[in-house]
Amino acid sequence: MIRKWHLKAIIQKTISFMPNGHKINHWFQKNITKGVYLGDEYFYDRLEHVKHHISAFQQFCGPIKGKKTLELGTGWYPVIPFSFFLSGASEINTVDISNLTNKEKLKDTIDRFIDLIEQNKLSQYIDALPERVATLQQIHKDFETLSFETILARLNIRYIIMDARKLSHIPTGSIDLVHSNNTFEHVYPDVLKDILKEFKRIVSPTGFQSHFIDMSDHFAHFDHSINIYNFLQYSNTTWDKIIDNSIQPQNRWRFPQFVNLYQELNIPLTDTETRPGDIEAVNSLKIHSDFSNFSTKELAISHCYMYSKMN
Repeated sequence: MIRKWHLKAIIQKTISFMPNGHKINHWFQKNITKGVYLGDEYFYDRLEHVKHHISAFQQFCGPIKGKKTLELGTGWYPVIPFSFFLSGASEINTVDISNLTNKEKLKDTIDRFIDLIEQNKLSQYIDALPERVATLQQIHKDFETLSFETILARLNIRYIIMDARKLSHIPTGSIDLVHSNNTFEHVYPDVLKDILKEFKRIVSPTGFQSHFIDMSDHFAHFDHSINIYNFLQYSNTTWDKIIDNSIQPQNRWRFPQFVNLYQELNIPLTDTETRPGDIEAVNSLKIHSDFSNFSTKELAISHCYMYSKMN
């Protein structure tokens, strides 16, 4: 039986071979799957991540005010960079391999924050500085007269389209907080290794890394007829050659593999938060032997935060 996720996999696999594949995928997501709108689920999910990142940073390093941050994976809507601006960060870097945002998406993001401010709900997620809120409100008022670049500059945001393995323009030890959300699971292991090496270089000797990883099958977010461990039924060969794609790749790594990579690179793992997942859901599937090195408990871990205090 052909399922919805099969069709999406086929379409994205095809798009991945096309020139400007990311732009074509954006059209597909916008018009077919309706997956690129800044809805409540995405917006509040990102605010929860910011809350976790800042809380962990404050616990291990102190206040975020005046600090320099770098995000891996800007995505379509820069909710998290906006949040760090409002929280008082002095320089907010956000890096992505592809240019996915634009002025229209900045407006959508600003509108959502203005609504949150007017409803007096922003404090549920971040402690925003009054002067930073006033700056955002003024940008909202003047939005039509401002360029994309001017808006980002006023928010202390540097939008970097670049391979995160080669951040040569960022000085060694200059970033106080490096963070990501729902990104590591989309990066192939050899690339992720080099990205973490670069992060280790740019983060301050007293700095911090905070990464949220979603280890679930992302096709299950679209097709609810499968569970979040569905992709563990396939061999590495079948997954890599037939199912996976470069538009939205999924490396299928499990939590112990990320831990092992940190150990290999000598990156301290100060603390972790894991969601245990659903062991019954794992047991309902015929897991491929390529994952035989993991216990059912390890396979079931679906999401995690990984925190690293450098010194």
